[in-house]
Amino acid sequence: MQATEQPTTACTVPMEDSRPSPAVTLDPSQRIHYLDNLRALAMLLGVFLHGALAYANPAQSIWLATDTRSSVAIDATIWFIHLFRMGLFFLLSGYFAKLIIERKGLRRFWWNRCLRIALPFALFYPFLLASMTVVIIFAIAYLDAPEGLMKVIASAAESEQGARTPELPGTMHLWFLYYLMAFSIIGALLNYAVRRGMKLPRFSIPPSARWLLLCPLLLVPGAFAGGTPLPAPESFLFQGWPFAFYGLYYFAGWRLFGHERLLERLRPFAWHIALLSCLLFVPYYWLMPELNLSMILEGTAVPQTFWQRGVEACLTAYLSVLLTLASLLLGQIYLSSKSSWLRFISDASYWIYLVHLPLAMFMQTLLVPLEWPIGAKFLTVLMGTLLPSLATYVVFVRYTPIGWMLNGKRAFP
Repeated sequence: MQATEQPTTACTVPMEDSRPSPAVTLDPSQRIHYLDNLRALAMLLGVFLHGALAYANPAQSIWLATDTRSSVAIDATIWFIHLFRMGLFFLLSGYFAKLIIERKGLRRFWWNRCLRIALPFALFYPFLLASMTVVIIFAIAYLDAPEGLMKVIASAAESEQGARTPELPGTMHLWFLYYLMAFSIIGALLNYAVRRGMKLPRFSIPPSARWLLLCPLLLVPGAFAGGTPLPAPESFLFQGWPFAFYGLYYFAGWRLFGHERLLERLRPFAWHIALLSCLLFVPYYWLMPELNLSMILEGTAVPQTFWQRGVEACLTAYLSVLLTLASLLLGQIYLSSKSSWLRFISDASYWIYLVHLPLAMFMQTLLVPLEWPIGAKFLTVLMGTLLPSLATYVVFVRYTPIGWMLNGKRAFP
């Protein structure tokens, strides 16, 4: 989306006014390229993150496919990405949800969310559960000495005493869709209530950028309850902290629609925000508690004082907001032009998200016995995950009913 005003270096953000925002006046068929491109790159970061977990020390101890080689640098990188990737996804989801309602109405929004979120979850969950089970069975038979979580599963499978076997994650990586559907329902109901005359608290854009420094404090309770690093809420039973953390991102994206001038005013500070985020990540990673597999399996937390957890929650909240904001601003600067290959990745991203995890874990397991350099293994995992995902998208998804369900109907070129 191209800006309609020249950037300014002033640190003040204008109050809401009655002038139409650029996003509102867009032609319905026009795409907002930098948001599409951001979504595509965030998806690629997800493949990077899951592919890297097998080689991240100490994060690999809680991953199913644990390699014999590891790197602290890879571990720091994945937790850096983890701080903003899901928040960015939920913010973009809230923005596009509001856009759909404004352009097409509430009824079409309901149909869109059921078709794009609820139906893929229902259809792909059994397939993914079966795929993950096959990968685990293969790993137990293939590896002579599995490590990490796979070692616990293998030991339990061989035990005649029926040792406690770790349960497979409830929603697996589809937890994003699970909570996104819940946020969509809440947002649509509130929108309907407002249109019917219900009075809700009015949230305005802060008059000064300095007030934005207080906004991350809203995320602290959710970060405190979730813990550091934020876990994936994979249980089918809804947890409270994702609503208090990711739900606020969804609402922020919802409110961002029509108020994009806020980003335009902050754009000159994009690299300052990115640099500040990198500096704050140093104490965050240094204070982050060490992941302990046995404690996770027993459902107990790493011993921490109230103040330790509070400091980590504040760092989590501020880093998450600053990195998400930096992503949006840098996306506006560098990703606003139309890119055919990023458009292709954006279209394929939903399919990649759905199918990549079993592929990544299979490749990670396959490479464990090989004495390759860690970089060669990691690159092979990424290529062995992305290439089949993209190939199956082109052949079986892009111009088929599956693609219509995920991205809308597309005509042959």
